[in-house]
Amino acid sequence: MLFGRTSRRRAARSGAFPSGEDSVRADGLTALWQARWPRSEPIGHRLRVAYPDRWVRFHSLPDGKRYADSETERREVADRHQTVLDGLHTTGSLVVIAEDRDHRDLHGGWSRHVAGRWPWRISTDFPSWDSEDGTPAYFWASSVDGPTELRALLADAADDEAEFIVGAADLRWVYAPYEGGADVLLPSSDERDVLARRHADWLPQGAQGL
Repeated sequence: MLFGRTSRRRAARSGAFPSGEDSVRADGLTALWQARWPRSEPIGHRLRVAYPDRWVRFHSLPDGKRYADSETERREVADRHQTVLDGLHTTGSLVVIAEDRDHRDLHGGWSRHVAGRWPWRISTDFPSWDSEDGTPAYFWASSVDGPTELRALLADAADDEAEFIVGAADLRWVYAPYEGGADVLLPSSDERDVLARRHADWLPQGAQGL
């Protein structure tokens, strides 16, 4: 009986699926990703390495503090995410791509909280510091009408309990939240610079933009 309960717990925390969806929407998302961001998987820290000239980071709390300790700080985190996303989102729906792992990873299974998710693709193309045991990454996709629908997911990302990116419907820009801020990828370095100036007070002070 104990074995059965353990198996159910492992299954519950798994974010795996046997194969990506074979559909028009899956093919369309794959083609769009390859057209916009062919040098990277849909993961924030890999995108910023692949496209450094189109990347900017914003901190979500003063002095680069990573985690909120009060309700006031949690509101600050939410407001900064909302402000940047509202400036990026002009029309149409937003694409959400959630990275998850199977039952071997204690963090696996979190993507079940992503409303309307569907299995997009599986990747094993990760360096050792992403997955030391070679655990595949499972990418679930979804869509939302606008930034306000992302509040719960953004709060989870701020607590290091969610790994996802958000993009425009055409993926011309990508927003990757993490526990401490967000990485933003723009279509060009000029647009990146404009956005950076708009929120200059939230930029990291380090020489590498971190």
